[in-house]
Amino acid sequence: MNTESESVPSGKTWFLRHPFVVIGIILMACLVPFINKAVHMDDPLFIWTGKWIQEHPAGFYGFDVNWWGSATPMWVANCNPPLMSYFLAGVASLSGWSEMALHFACLVVAFMAAAGIYSLAKMWCEQPLLATLVAIFTPAFLVSSTTLMCDVLTLTFWIWSLVFWERALETEKGCWQFIGAGLLAGLAVLTKYNVVTLLPLLPLMTLLRKHRLGWWLAGAALPLIMVTGYELMTAGMYGKGLLSAAADYAQAHRSQLVGGGWMAREIIGLAFAGGSLLPLLFFSPWLWQRRALLEGSAVIFGALLGLVWLGGDLGLFHPLRNPEAMNYWGFRLQLILLTAGGLHLLLLVGAETWQRRDTVAVILAVWIINGLLFAAVLNWTVSARSFLPIVPAAAILLVRRLEAIGGNFPVSGRLLWPLAPAAVITMGLMQADYQLADSGRMAAKQIVSRYKSANHKLWFEQHMGFQYYMEKLGAQPLDCERSMLQPGDIIVVPRINFGFIPFPPGSVGWIEPLIYRPFSWMNLSRDTKSGAAGFYSATWGPVPFAIGELPPQEFFLLKVFSEMQFNTRPANPRGVLAGDISVFTDISTTCDNIPTLSMNPEAEKQTQLALQSEADGNIEQAIQCYRKALDMDSNNPALLNNLAWILTTAGKPGLRDGKEAVRLATLAVKLTDNRQPLLIGTLGAAYAEAGQFEKAIHAAEAAETLALLTNQKELAVKNRELLNQYAAGRTAGASSYP
Repeated sequence: MNTESESVPSGKTWFLRHPFVVIGIILMACLVPFINKAVHMDDPLFIWTGKWIQEHPAGFYGFDVNWWGSATPMWVANCNPPLMSYFLAGVASLSGWSEMALHFACLVVAFMAAAGIYSLAKMWCEQPLLATLVAIFTPAFLVSSTTLMCDVLTLTFWIWSLVFWERALETEKGCWQFIGAGLLAGLAVLTKYNVVTLLPLLPLMTLLRKHRLGWWLAGAALPLIMVTGYELMTAGMYGKGLLSAAADYAQAHRSQLVGGGWMAREIIGLAFAGGSLLPLLFFSPWLWQRRALLEGSAVIFGALLGLVWLGGDLGLFHPLRNPEAMNYWGFRLQLILLTAGGLHLLLLVGAETWQRRDTVAVILAVWIINGLLFAAVLNWTVSARSFLPIVPAAAILLVRRLEAIGGNFPVSGRLLWPLAPAAVITMGLMQADYQLADSGRMAAKQIVSRYKSANHKLWFEQHMGFQYYMEKLGAQPLDCERSMLQPGDIIVVPRINFGFIPFPPGSVGWIEPLIYRPFSWMNLSRDTKSGAAGFYSATWGPVPFAIGELPPQEFFLLKVFSEMQFNTRPANPRGVLAGDISVFTDISTTCDNIPTLSMNPEAEKQTQLALQSEADGNIEQAIQCYRKALDMDSNNPALLNNLAWILTTAGKPGLRDGKEAVRLATLAVKLTDNRQPLLIGTLGAAYAEAGQFEKAIHAAEAAETLALLTNQKELAVKNRELLNQYAAGRTAGASSYP
C-alpha cells in the first residue's frame, strides 16, 4: 500500500505544492455565492433541535414539532442523531442563527472533508489533488455542502477516521491513533446512522495488512461502544433507542418509494449513483480502451434502451406522482445515461479489484459496495445525499484506474477538462437548489406581509424551509388533530404538499395563487411534463436531476368562512407510541355555517321544468325557464350557474352567449365567496366561450385546486380536462359538467 507518496515529479507546479490552498480557493469560489441560501428541505429540523439544545443541552429531542400535519415528538420526526444540531448550536452561540453564519460554518466543514479526502488519497494513489477535485465536483458533495443537514459533517468525521487509522497502521506505536480514529468513526455514526454500514472497513483494513490482533481492536470497538451507549441512553430518554427507531422507519417506508418492485428500485439506485458521482461518467473515455469503450457502451445502452422503451411500465414513479415525463424521449435518454453511469461505477470496481488485487482495491470495493447497498436498498428512500459517503472511494478509484492505464501522469489540462462539464452541471444544480430554497423564503415574507393581521390567524400546510420562515414570522402550522379555525382566518397551501389536510366543501373560499418561477436550466425537485427529478428523494422522480426548468412554486391562499375544529385521531396509535409517524387515513372536522344553494318554491318549479327541457333536448325552452326562475330569485347562485353553463355549452351554437355567460357566472361566484369550485369551473368555461382563454385557464386551475383541497376529486378531474382543452384553444363545447 502506498503511504505518504512522494512520487510526484520534482518539478511540482504551485498547485501541487499548495494543495490545501487550491482546495480552499475552489471551495470558496463554489460555495460563497450561495452563502445566503435559505433554510431548505430538512434544515429546520436541525436548526430547531440546535435552538432547543442551547436551552436543554442534555435533552436534545425533548420537544414536539408539527412536521407532517400534527404535533410529533422531535425524536420521531428527525431520523438522525443530534451531533449536527450540537454543532449548529455552538456556531449560533458565537454568531447567531443567521443563514450566512451557519452556511459559512458549513463551508469550513466542507473544507475539512475535502482536506481529509486529499490526505487519504495521498496514501492510496499518486494524484491526490486530482482525486480531491473529482470528489468536490460531484453533485453529492457540492450540493450537500450548501445545506445545514448532517451529511458533510458525517463525511468529515468518517474520512479523517480512515486517515488516522491508516496512519496508525504505519506506525509501531499507533495506540492513540487507533483510539482517535475509532472516536471519529463513532462521531460519524452519531452524526448520521448510515456510517454503521461502513464500520467494518476499519478491522478489514487491519486484517488485510497486519493479520494479527493488537491495539487496533480497541479503536474498532470504540465506535460500537459509542453507538451502543447512545442506543441505551436514548431508549431510557424516549422509550426506544433512536438507531432502532430509524431502522424501523426505513423498513416501514421503503416499499412506498416507487410503484414498481426491486427492479425499479435497482434502476433508480443506479441512476442516482451515476448522477451523484457524475465526474466518473465524463472520465470514461480515459478509463477504457477505445474498442472496449465502444463495445461496452453499445451493450449497456442497447440493453437499457430496450428496457426503458420496451419494458412497459417499470414502476419508476411514486404512486402519487405523474409518470408523464416517461413519454418524452429526452428524459428517457437522461435516465438511460445516468443509469449507465451507475453501471460504469460497478465496472470500475470490478476492473480495479480484478487487475490490481491489492489491499486498497479490496477496501475501495467493499467501501463502495456497502455504500451502494445502503443508499439504494436499505435506506427508506434513494437520494443523492445518501451517496456522499462513497464519494472519496469513487474518486480515488477513478484516479487509480487512470494510473493503471496511463502510468504516473501529471495533473494537466488534458485530465482536468472532463471535470468542466461535471462542474457546470453541478453548479447549475446548486443554483437551482438555491432558487428553490429562496422561493419558500420569499413566499413566506410576501404572504405574511400581505395577510397576517391582528384580527385573524394565518395558517399554513406543508413543511421544509417554507414552514421555517412562516413560523418565524408568526404563522401557525395546521394540526389535523387539534387546530381551531375561525371565519376570516387565512390558509396557505403550497402545491408541493398538495391537499395534505382537506377542508369541508364550502368552508373555505379561493383567494389567489402566489406563483414563483425559479430561473434554472436544471431540475432537481418535482415532476414536470418533460422531466421528473428528486435529488433529495426519489419519491419526486427516478433521477437526481434532469435538464429542464424547475417547476413553478405555487402557494394557494384560502379564506375561512366557517368555524372548523379538527379532531382527527391517528389510525396507528400503537405505532406512534413505538416511534412511528402518525397516519391519518380520514381527516375528521367539525364544521358549521356551510351554505346551501336553496331557492324559493316558484323558482324551484321553473328549475325543474328547465331540467326536463334539457333532458328532452329543448334547450330554448330550458333557457326561458331559467330566465323566469331568475326573475323570481335574481341572486340565486345555482340558477345563475345553470343558465351560464347552458349559454356556454348549448348544442346549437346560435344559442350560446359567452359574454352573458361570463356575467352570470361571475355573479354566481361572487355571491358564494369563491367557495364553490363547481361555479368557478363554469366561469372558466364561460371565459373560453367568450374567447378569453387565459382567464379560462386561471379559472379552471382555481376550480381544480379548490376541488382537490375540499376533497371533491371528480370535480377536480373534470376541471383538469377542461383546462387542457382551454390550453389547446378549444372551448368546453357541448360537454357535460358535474
